[in-house]
Amino acid sequence: MLSTIVFCEDRPELLPGRGLAVVLARTLASLVTAKVEGLLGDVRIAGPADQDLGLLAQHAGCDLVEAENEAAWLGQALELVRESNVFLLRCGRAADSGFIEEANDFLAAKDGARRPAAVLRASPESFFERLFPTCAPVAGLIAPRDLLLKVPRGGFGPLVRALAPANSFHSVARRIR
Repeated sequence: MLSTIVFCEDRPELLPGRGLAVVLARTLASLVTAKVEGLLGDVRIAGPADQDLGLLAQHAGCDLVEAENEAAWLGQALELVRESNVFLLRCGRAADSGFIEEANDFLAAKDGARRPAAVLRASPESFFERLFPTCAPVAGLIAPRDLLLKVPRGGFGPLVRALAPANSFHSVARRIR
């Protein structure tokens, strides 16, 4: 089972007319199936303090971690997770349906092998990313809590770069529109 952190960024990629709360609600809705199937345990939102996300977190049954910057809210959220493995998902992304089975397989194999972390890439959007899917940005990450706490504090990008996971899921995360 995974503790989940939906990570809101300082400068999210939002479509005109869509606020952070709308995109966050759609990201959380995309996690319902994984929660029902037992992949996800606790779910936490990590985001900016000035966005009034408390009501949304309350209605979704999530904890909310708010702070002044990405490094602070990510660090606080990591301190509070309950499970030994963490699924960190960028707000505005939704994992494909095959991700649930793939993540379960990864966690089962991880117990017997030394595979500490894996990334979930964004669905390729440019021609270059379609030719080279590993160049698509990272949309999610599964890693042990202890490993994430040892990495120097930073936002989502610095965390992924510091971990440098060699494993990548075949599933992708599509952009929420």
